Amino acid sequence: MRARGLARAFVVLARAFVVLAPAVVVLALAAPGCRSHEETERPIAPAPPAVAVSTAKVARGDIAERIVAPGTLAALRESRIGAEVSGLIQAVFVREGDRVEEGAPLFRIDAEPYELALRQARAGLDLARAERRQTEADLARSRELRGQHVVAQQAVERLETQLAVARARESQAGEAVRRAELDLRRTTARAPYAGAVVARLADEGTTALRQPQTIVVVLQETHELEGRATIPEIHAADVRVGDAAEVTVEGQPAPIETVISSVGDAVDPATRTYEVRMRVPNPDHRLKAGVFAEFVIHPQPRTGVLLVPREAIRTEEGRTRVLALRDGHAVAVPIQIGAVSHDAVEVTAGIEDGERVIVGDEAQTVAPGMAVRERAATRAGEAPAGGATEADAAAAGTADTADTADPVPHADEARAADPGAS
Repeated sequence: MRARGLARAFVVLARAFVVLAPAVVVLALAAPGCRSHEETERPIAPAPPAVAVSTAKVARGDIAERIVAPGTLAALRESRIGAEVSGLIQAVFVREGDRVEEGAPLFRIDAEPYELALRQARAGLDLARAERRQTEADLARSRELRGQHVVAQQAVERLETQLAVARARESQAGEAVRRAELDLRRTTARAPYAGAVVARLADEGTTALRQPQTIVVVLQETHELEGRATIPEIHAADVRVGDAAEVTVEGQPAPIETVISSVGDAVDPATRTYEVRMRVPNPDHRLKAGVFAEFVIHPQPRTGVLLVPREAIRTEEGRTRVLALRDGHAVAVPIQIGAVSHDAVEVTAGIEDGERVIVGDEAQTVAPGMAVRERAATRAGEAPAGGATEADAAAAGTADTADTADPVPHADEARAADPGAS
């Protein structure tokens, strides 16, 4: 009986499930529709207001780039002065730090052996001169006797040959005298130019040799120094002879103005730089050869090039860009740059003349794609007119920010960060 009761209850539950199942399915299908209807009835949030931005017009103009490079000051000339004749150093007339005029004596070699050599050479010259005179007299008498048919023609010819030999010996003896006089003069070494003694390498009593030469003093010409700066190869076409330059040395009250005197033709493959040189006046000898210096070079301005304000440049992910104002939106435009000055940047590719770009703080804070409205227009290279209001700044602050540091810290860094854009 109990078994039959359980079976009957199971049948009742099964019939109830069959009746209720369609209703459950209908309710399940109807539920999403109800939610969709509720959602469509919700109000749509209004679009954010356009951010007010300052802009500048991309225009053509002139730009003067400023190239900063490290370098050193070197002596205009440096000479390692040694003995021109061998002998004992008898006296050294200078010490390190002395300034000497051209022709001033620096040191002296013992002259006695060279004085003796000069006396011997002069005696040899007197002997050769006497032999030549005697041969001339003999030849003259032989010619008279030949006219009288007293001597043979062969005797005359022999005397003529002897005279030629005597004259050659006299000339040779004369050259020996001049060589002895030169060696005697060389016992005293003199300054080849006005300069400063930077090293004294030998003292009295030292035996100086001509070969290999014994260096006694080192002399530098310091009334004018030579600045040597290393310029990155990216500026290879920018720097020319005659360009203005300034030299700054630590401890000096003001930069020293000069001009480029030479530009190297070769680039160092290790450093990718080339050397430029310039004369640096040093009349008071306050500058020292070998000191570090900073060089600022002002190449000739580039004329008629496409310019944007420097504050419009932004660097993101290694690419140099500007934000162009197009159809009410900020559009990131990759560009390629050339010369860079303190307030403008030359654009060589990426943007067209006449377009407007965002400048000021908004150039770094506005995100690409944002709706923007123009506040003021300025020409490339000029400061944007007007300032941002607090409301504008707050609206711009809600955007994604880029690198807020100086977007073009230096011309070389800016170009290095610009691999090109398409």
